[in-house]
Amino acid sequence: MGFVGSRQSLTADLVTLSPFGLFARTKRDVPPGTVLCVGITVGHETFRATAVVRHSEPGVGFAVEFIKMTSNDRGLLRRLYLRLSPPQG
Repeated sequence: MGFVGSRQSLTADLVTLSPFGLFARTKRDVPPGTVLCVGITVGHETFRATAVVRHSEPGVGFAVEFIKMTSNDRGLLRRLYLRLSPPQG
């Protein structure tokens, strides 16, 4: 997954995803308050959202909250979240 922010771009590994945000693993330091554009490939489409870093652990990763996305991207996020969520039973 990719992120673009003020004067930086980076890729990171998705650790957890929720309808409201995600936690990504990276060794790069991304301080809280940083606004990023998030891109995650979902099939043949790309989910895009604007997000703000709410928590960061240097050398481990960071958590973001989604703050802006289109209705189409909301649908992509829902599909991705359902695909990654463990079955309930």
